[in-house]
Amino acid sequence: MIKIDRDNYPPSDRYKIGLNKGREKWRVFENRVINDFKDNPAQFNDGSYVFPQHPSYQVWRNAIVKVQGLKCCYCEKPIKNGDLEHYRPKKGWQQTRGTTINRPGYFWLAYRWRNLLLSCNDCNDSSTKGNLFPISGTRAITPRCNLELENMLFINPYEEEPTNHISFYKSDPISLGARGQLTIETFKLRDRGDIASSRKDRFEMYKNAKRLIDYAETGHITPPSSELEKLKITLRKASKKAEPFSGMIRENKKKGLL
Repeated sequence: MIKIDRDNYPPSDRYKIGLNKGREKWRVFENRVINDFKDNPAQFNDGSYVFPQHPSYQVWRNAIVKVQGLKCCYCEKPIKNGDLEHYRPKKGWQQTRGTTINRPGYFWLAYRWRNLLLSCNDCNDSSTKGNLFPISGTRAITPRCNLELENMLFINPYEEEPTNHISFYKSDPISLGARGQLTIETFKLRDRGDIASSRKDRFEMYKNAKRLIDYAETGHITPPSSELEKLKITLRKASKKAEPFSGMIRENKKKGLL
């Protein structure tokens, strides 16, 4: 996992015509949902309410992809599409897996920039994050509640530095505390089939490329200069934030393992 340096504020996407001309689309939809809750809370409490598609979905997704790359914000595996998912679940939440889903969820945050992130389906599956949102503080249950009091337990790579909680030894994630351990276990980051082998392959690729460069620079081998430059480009690219598993690469470089 790696810190995603997106803007604090969403890209502007306003209505150009009509009754809401000049207003941000997400604010209009948020007000609509809040009013729907006031008018009929039962449909939120039983989970039957259907949230309209985010009006700026593609605009916001494109902005996130630009800084994050086409990879999951949690496991860092490459994704072809990926969806904007809710950090705090909009329809209902669970403190621990296997318990009853509590409703309503964080319905007032359904269209908020800071509550949306780009993740893969595996990380957002019901067997991983799903409706889970454990906290150690006071749960926010209405728009008037203070979210800062919740003390969320899942690491949010858009709001904090993940390396304070999760590091790597070679291709294996290592927890640096309780929050890191919970995040690793919940998202199955250590041994999930769709990422463990790919992450190991990326580590070995980097290690072998670096070894060849070191041999060439010490005169042990003499590869063509064009091939040597390609290897150097490969290493530089692998460390860039938008590249798959770059968090793992950076942590190993920091420790001198790569």
